[in-house]
Amino acid sequence: MTGQRYSLEQAQAMLPEARERAEQAGALVTDLQRLVEQLRSGTAPSGAAEEAASLEAEVEAIFGWFEAQSVQVKNLAPILLDFPARAIRDGQAFDVLLCWRDDEPDIAYYHPPSGGYRAREPVAMLDRV
Repeated sequence: MTGQRYSLEQAQAMLPEARERAEQAGALVTDLQRLVEQLRSGTAPSGAAEEAASLEAEVEAIFGWFEAQSVQVKNLAPILLDFPARAIRDGQAFDVLLCWRDDEPDIAYYHPPSGGYRAREPVAMLDRV
């Protein structure tokens, strides 16, 4: 795993901003999809192509922010974010992804980088993150 690694506290502190940016990206993607469909069907209003290009640039900027922070956006609806971390359990250190879904109040789960969402386990099972 390359890039920044987060402690649980650092990931929790970043969560409000990450959530806000993911919500913005989701709304922009929805608007962009609507415009693209209108452009394809020939029902787009005047200036739709320029608006679509602007929306696409905004989405790219948001995803650029996530990439710069090493936060992985796995899904936008529902929002699913992974924060790279190093954990210790039973004296063994290993890489994990601290996993958060938008219906959860804070980060309470992790999974191995290769395991994905279905392999989530409670952070409380770890000795330290």
